[in-house]
Amino acid sequence: MKIVVSEILKSPIAAFHNEGLEVFSALEQAFKSHQLMEISFEGINRCSTQFLNASIGKMYLLFDPKQIDNLLKINFASLPHLAEKIEEVKENAINSKEYDSLIENAIA
Repeated sequence: MKIVVSEILKSPIAAFHNEGLEVFSALEQAFKSHQLMEISFEGINRCSTQFLNASIGKMYLLFDPKQIDNLLKINFASLPHLAEKIEEVKENAINSKEYDSLIENAIA
């Protein structure tokens, strides 16, 4: 299944949390059907971390990262630094429970 962000958002800008949730819904549906997924950023000229957290980050937070890595292909299009942003969002989601524990211990 190919998920084209600009077609879902009807915009060249992927900036807001609620927009990320729209893309997350499409990713989640494909993932639960065990379909290969491609998320394409063709036609997007600006993408925020807030959007990425709500779409891709939420996938890594809720589902097995290895399964996602096996099923998800990302077309970065011509967005500079998008690969690095997505990697950071992914790592933050995967390690979120560890981060929460560190914070709890620090303020206890």
